[in-house]
Amino acid sequence: MPFPRSENPDLMHPAFCNNMDDGVQEPMRRLVSKLILWSLVSAVCPLYALGQRDPCPSYRSNASNAEINECYTKAQIHMNKKADEIAVRIAENLRTISPKEKALYSSEMIQMLDGAAHKLGTSQTHWRAYRDDYCNTIKLSYTTGSGAGTAYEHCLYSTAAARVRQLLDDFPSSAVVKAHQH
Repeated sequence: MPFPRSENPDLMHPAFCNNMDDGVQEPMRRLVSKLILWSLVSAVCPLYALGQRDPCPSYRSNASNAEINECYTKAQIHMNKKADEIAVRIAENLRTISPKEKALYSSEMIQMLDGAAHKLGTSQTHWRAYRDDYCNTIKLSYTTGSGAGTAYEHCLYSTAAARVRQLLDDFPSSAVVKAHQH
């Protein structure tokens, strides 16, 4: 059977799913259930951390610029590490195919999932280069004063937090990607 493409709504019609062999439906249900559970558990920690609007509120009257800079440095290191970890986890999940799944998926599907994992790794590398260039631009725009370092660290933090949100929004679970039910 050819791989159903998500842009063809007829293939995602309930009648199509009802015509699937029962031997295929049950393993797919188990796969989808496992991946949804994985996504919920793995999403809780980053989402909880992102619920905090600003880890280093600059309105603290008693905090010096150096203290705020140090706070953003720690926060951005943590958030950038989280973005990389999530991207790696998503790519690994796209590449991990059980023997049962291999029996269900066509070679084209497996190649597409592997290609998606590869592209995600490439995009993460490009995203880091974008982040660095953009945040250096922010830093250089502070031509005078001592706020450049803090603005740079804040930029690294906020850009990483946005990347984490983007990854979690785009890949809430690899079940969506693997089953192509967008």
